[in-house]
Amino acid sequence: MLKTPASIRKGDSLNLQQLISDQATCTDLLKCAFSLSDAEVEIYRTLVEKGPQRADQLAEEMGRNPSTVYRSLQKMVSCGVAIKETRNLDAGGAFNLYRAKSRGQLKKELKGCMEAMMRRVDDLLDSFEEGF
Repeated sequence: MLKTPASIRKGDSLNLQQLISDQATCTDLLKCAFSLSDAEVEIYRTLVEKGPQRADQLAEEMGRNPSTVYRSLQKMVSCGVAIKETRNLDAGGAFNLYRAKSRGQLKKELKGCMEAMMRRVDDLLDSFEEGF
């Protein structure tokens, strides 16, 4: 039988037992599934609320260091939580806007991921008695 997990605190990384506990939240699922930090979840929420923004605008709005926000956005783009859009300026040059994937999109992707994970866990459990 599984032990009851320790309480979930802000900033903690989650293990599977904590994620399936009664204390887990949608934020915990987002953090666990995409390996996001609390700051990255805050950036995601800000992008959902405010819409697409440049990294420097977002940093100013949130009162954070621009390079830290930029690194977080790069990670969020690479893990599929945010999308980077390059916009050209009429006078030449370009800038990047970052937007959050919709909650509905992420929900659909997470469901697919969880279904794939369960198939893999079932396969592993089928071979569990053979050793590991």
